[in-house]
Amino acid sequence: MTDRPHDNDAPSLGLVLVDALVFWLRNQGVFWLMALPIAGLAAAIAYVLEANREFIEWRHHWGWDFLFALIYAMFLDRWIKEALLEDASPCDEADELRRSTIAVRFLLFAAALGMMAIALAPLPHGELGAVLWAAAACLFVLMLPSLAAAEPLTLRQAFALGRPLQVHLFLLIGGAVALSLLADSGVAWGAEHFPDRPWNAAAIAAAHRLIDCLLLAFVGYALATVFRHLTDWQQSEPDDHPFRGLRLRARKA
Repeated sequence: MTDRPHDNDAPSLGLVLVDALVFWLRNQGVFWLMALPIAGLAAAIAYVLEANREFIEWRHHWGWDFLFALIYAMFLDRWIKEALLEDASPCDEADELRRSTIAVRFLLFAAALGMMAIALAPLPHGELGAVLWAAAACLFVLMLPSLAAAEPLTLRQAFALGRPLQVHLFLLIGGAVALSLLADSGVAWGAEHFPDRPWNAAAIAAAHRLIDCLLLAFVGYALATVFRHLTDWQQSEPDDHPFRGLRLRARKA
């Protein structure tokens, strides 16, 4: 890894999000292969809880949020790997990273973020809890792409690496959280116009999880791009590449 770039050399958040959209459009198969099972699980849980009145106390249990936080972590890990390996040349190292399972530290860090979000949820104003969570998460969020790339950082290193882009990271994470909350409210409002049936709750849950997966795809791609920019992380190259291992990057004076 190299020294951090100058502040004026920081990637544009707007351009990164445009690239994230292009990447998502190019990888529809991978996205839906991961997102549909998540939505299906959410729909099945919601249907069972709605159809069986004896489970009414379990509908809003914090355990469901924690479960999906871990599932989201696995989705995010896989999407970051796909983003890091975008257009990578076929080689054993790239294939090994693509096939690798989620790192335990990645899962533990995501679980800690999930528990923090659950702890802040009961605050008098839900929006305040979301802002506080986003502000705390953006301080160390670059640990996630580093763990996905098998180049783990410490909390101190992640904070130092992302410090020049704290505003960008906060806008990225806070914007995703705000859109998720708005989408949840919008889906719930639209569902009021449908009959009160168990399948209605299942459809709401599935739609909400699909929207979350879409937002995570954008966040994951952006984090991967920022990580590559700040660390000069490079994709592995085949042994017969003429300049294998060479690391060149233009810097602004």
